[in-house]
Amino acid sequence: MEFSELVKSRRSCRSFDETPIPEEHLQAILKAGQWAPSPLNLQPWEFIIITDPTIKTRIKEVAEEARQEVIDKNGPGWVKKYEMQFLQQAPVLVVVTVDLSKGGLGDFFGQRTGAIQAASACVQNMMLAASDQGFETLWFTFFQPEKLKSVLSIPKHLEIAAVIPMGKPREAAKAPPRKDPSVHREQYSK
Repeated sequence: MEFSELVKSRRSCRSFDETPIPEEHLQAILKAGQWAPSPLNLQPWEFIIITDPTIKTRIKEVAEEARQEVIDKNGPGWVKKYEMQFLQQAPVLVVVTVDLSKGGLGDFFGQRTGAIQAASACVQNMMLAASDQGFETLWFTFFQPEKLKSVLSIPKHLEIAAVIPMGKPREAAKAPPRKDPSVHREQYSK
């Protein structure tokens, strides 16, 4: 698929069918993530591949706890309707972890986001690669990080950049509207 069409056609998916993702497709998706840019080529990401229904159920429980916490704190009303079933439906969940100590030279200047930016590029690459192969994904971050790290035995020095549910969409999703970007020339202007 042409890149510009791929970028426009990729959708966040919250309803998956049961079609498995062949291992060679999954490896190609991970490889796309591996080729993301990173400061000093430190590649601060690691992946956890989850297919076990029991672990997916535990991840869903952690997400539902976070959902309830937002509801209890009078968060946005739409959260009450947000279902987490897709975490069990998706044939594969890819958890992307990031080592924040691998942020490159920006650390010398107080720019502490290099590793996060690299992990974000990695996630985007994987989501586009999945879409290119006929799968859809979701950049899922609706969880208490420490609880999920405990469920997945993630070491303390790593953070979770995303949980990516991945699979064939049950139905085609519509494109959300896009706003015109705020563009400034030469310097920021009001």
